[in-house]
Amino acid sequence: MQNGSIRHKLGEEFKKVLILSIYLAIWFSALVFLSYSILRKDEMPYAPLSLALIKALLCAKFMLLGQAIYPIQSKANQALIWQILPRSLAYLFVVVLLSALESGLEGWFHHKGFITSLANFGNGDPIHILALSFIYWLILLPYLTFMSLKSVIGNQEMKRIFLG
Repeated sequence: MQNGSIRHKLGEEFKKVLILSIYLAIWFSALVFLSYSILRKDEMPYAPLSLALIKALLCAKFMLLGQAIYPIQSKANQALIWQILPRSLAYLFVVVLLSALESGLEGWFHHKGFITSLANFGNGDPIHILALSFIYWLILLPYLTFMSLKSVIGNQEMKRIFLG
């Protein structure tokens, strides 16, 4: 009985990571494609889609770890927006931190130095970092809204609403 319960929990965890990874991979791939479309006229190298997929998987795992620490448990008698906003900022911090670390690691792999590349995150421009943060927040908001709503009305009702 207990072995089946562990398998069930692992299966559910894998399903959550997979769904969130796919969601984030779609968004991050779209951003890579947008960057490529902007930079190609200047013949600038583009980041491969594989980085977007790896980043999506890492962000998904860290976000789910964050959910374990700071669970999404919304209350039906309170406005969802005020329950979602603090969580969205916490999750945004994780995504921006992972993006900065990705920048540092990318530089390290290309022998440019981790700290130097970390300092060049967002081209070293606070406005660019703010714009990235805003886009990442817009990516996270629908996911957190969906999860909060699911917490309030239940999994079966969400399936009924979305899938008929």
